[in-house]
Amino acid sequence: MTIRVGIVGTGGISRAHHRTYTAVGGFEIVAVCDIVKSKANEAADKWGVPRKHVFTSYNKMLEMDEIDTVSVCTYNQGHRRPTVAALNAGKHVFCEKPMAATLPDATAMVRAAKASGKILQIGIHSTFNPRLQFAKKVIDSGLLGDIYYSESTGGSRRRNPGRTFIYKKTAGAGAIVDVGVYNMHDSLYAMGYPKPVRVSAITEDCISQQDPQFKGIMDVEEFGVAWVRFDNGGVMVFKISWVVHQDSLGPSFCLGKEAGISLNGPVVYADAYTNDLKKLVKSEGLTAEANPPEGMTTIQFSGFPEVDVWQAQITAFREAVKADTPSPILPEGVLLTNVIMDGIFRSHAAGKEIAVRVPEI
Repeated sequence: MTIRVGIVGTGGISRAHHRTYTAVGGFEIVAVCDIVKSKANEAADKWGVPRKHVFTSYNKMLEMDEIDTVSVCTYNQGHRRPTVAALNAGKHVFCEKPMAATLPDATAMVRAAKASGKILQIGIHSTFNPRLQFAKKVIDSGLLGDIYYSESTGGSRRRNPGRTFIYKKTAGAGAIVDVGVYNMHDSLYAMGYPKPVRVSAITEDCISQQDPQFKGIMDVEEFGVAWVRFDNGGVMVFKISWVVHQDSLGPSFCLGKEAGISLNGPVVYADAYTNDLKKLVKSEGLTAEANPPEGMTTIQFSGFPEVDVWQAQITAFREAVKADTPSPILPEGVLLTNVIMDGIFRSHAAGKEIAVRVPEI
């Protein structure tokens, strides 16, 4: 079965989509859409798409019966409309991260996916890292017990991307939605998607505003920190940056009542190297080193396969489409990142902790 793809938006990320579809196999790019016809034509020529299947209207493109799935590669503020239209047209959708720039847009996308019964997968490729997958299995095994505190961190010291990423009209927000969605989602995913209920946050753009190329032009945040309370009583501290006076904002980790885990390793901190964990390590084909081997110990793991996470996410998407199974990354789970991000911006504006609510789907 060859899965026929229509690509909406021919910017830089579309090239990564095309490259990965080609690398994993089982896909054929059959249509291209961009509001700038010359860009659409250029992409079509490079990808071997006939000019008769080049569009400036995604609605026109979606009239093609030949299309099975749609890649949404527009800027953040342009995710909702083509995604909803494609799902309503009976097409599966692979949409770049973040799901959307706003909570209402993300909610509409998830509702459309549920109503259509089609797959909506968001391109959070970091979730397919074997180390994170193993960390989730450790957490799912119950080794940590109830998680009462976690930290989700990421970002860089000086990496303002510029371009459409720094304007609300195109990106919706800055570092939080651009790169923060990776570590935020990965932490939520590893913990089983706890539901956020309250958020207290700050955002900042002071360092970028000292740079002449961004001053007075950029209107999104370069840095964000949030205190997120969940309905299960747990708490997550979220930290992200494009630009900051620090090499690192620290690791991502979870603290449970029975043990803790660093998601970046992963590394387990426990009172003993239990038989259950030993069995899990063996079943995954990994090697573990417990130091010390008895009593309270720190357990490090090795033997993880080298995985191209871009190819892994597209392979998972391909297999879900072929088998007509749920999205490998549940859109209802990704929606929680939009709930938290919406809370971050409202909390910062209000200068206090605010309540958040997960929409009914």
